[in-house]
Amino acid sequence: MNRKLILGMCYICLCLLFFTGCSNSLKNENANLSKEINSLKAKNQDLEKKVSDLTEKIKKYEEKNTTEDIYPIYTANIDTYKKEIHSYVYIKKDEVMMNKISTLSKTLSEDFFNNLPIEVVNIEEKDGKSIAVINLKESKENQGVTDYSKLKGYTWATKYFQGSTGGTITSKTLIETTLQKEYTGEWIDGVKFLYNNKDIDFEHVPDLRNIIIKGGD
Repeated sequence: MNRKLILGMCYICLCLLFFTGCSNSLKNENANLSKEINSLKAKNQDLEKKVSDLTEKIKKYEEKNTTEDIYPIYTANIDTYKKEIHSYVYIKKDEVMMNKISTLSKTLSEDFFNNLPIEVVNIEEKDGKSIAVINLKESKENQGVTDYSKLKGYTWATKYFQGSTGGTITSKTLIETTLQKEYTGEWIDGVKFLYNNKDIDFEHVPDLRNIIIKGGD
């Protein structure tokens, strides 16, 4: 009788241990599932925010695209000298041509030529073509200096017009960005660059000496 009682007690204990283990296992599993659910909720909220931000950016782009055109700012590859796009600027579609070219010139000055003045003088008609006249000026501290050895800091004459590589990149950057050859809307037909209000006559920028016509090359 005692033996049966002992066996019965052992069986009850084993059952209790089994169910207690199962209960703990279920608790752990539920806890893990809760963590996973919370993690998925957090990820979902993050994705929803990214989608919302992207949707807002697309909306702004579409709104901007109806009132503005996008223009590439070109430079030249240092190895091949082929033109390549450096960045883009947005300009209002109804902006007058002088202001459009001035915006491009200002961007060139800031991005490539250490803020040296690039002044759009006018747009003149020549042989039935519209030609933008652009004056490349030295900085204020170098105005009136005719001896190039006395020029200070970054200058057109001693920096950007010098060297075959530097001169080619300067020419390509100025010409390609100003002419916007791939642009299909209304644009100028050509450009004439000046240096301090005079014709440019530097060895390494021969392309800047004469009027450059769009499509002429």
